[in-house]
Amino acid sequence: MKISLKNNLGFTILELVVVIAIIGILGAIGVPAYQGYVTKAKETKAQNTLQSIYMMEKNFFTQNYCYYKTYIVSTPGDDTININEQLFGSPTATASIGPIEVGSKNDYYFYITGTTFSCPGTSCSVCTKDQSTDFKIFAISKITPSKIFSIDQQNIKTGF
Repeated sequence: MKISLKNNLGFTILELVVVIAIIGILGAIGVPAYQGYVTKAKETKAQNTLQSIYMMEKNFFTQNYCYYKTYIVSTPGDDTININEQLFGSPTATASIGPIEVGSKNDYYFYITGTTFSCPGTSCSVCTKDQSTDFKIFAISKITPSKIFSIDQQNIKTGF
């Protein structure tokens, strides 16, 4: 008795096409979902960083009777190194590796605006032109510049 092994040697072309179709469907659903999770994680990280900067601004105020601001020119930019140095106390040489990631490691620009400081008396002599009586902290996405988060001295948040 001779047994034919011809039918048991491998997969049919139909079985392979079905498997490839299933993998394609899973990929079409999975990749956008994964990208959504990554984007949401980056947004949450930026929001948490804003909250940390807010807390350090409040601490700065208790010591100096004014708030720190990072940019005075009309065009905002990434002032993360200055924030690391002035608010978080990172040494100048290592401010780029401070608490807030800098450069390509971070997907958001951070800067702080404020009203130009006007000293009401002699008690605020420690304040300089880089400080103000109020502040607003911004995080702007490097990938999607229209995605902006902000928080001000009253803890009012926008874009969250």
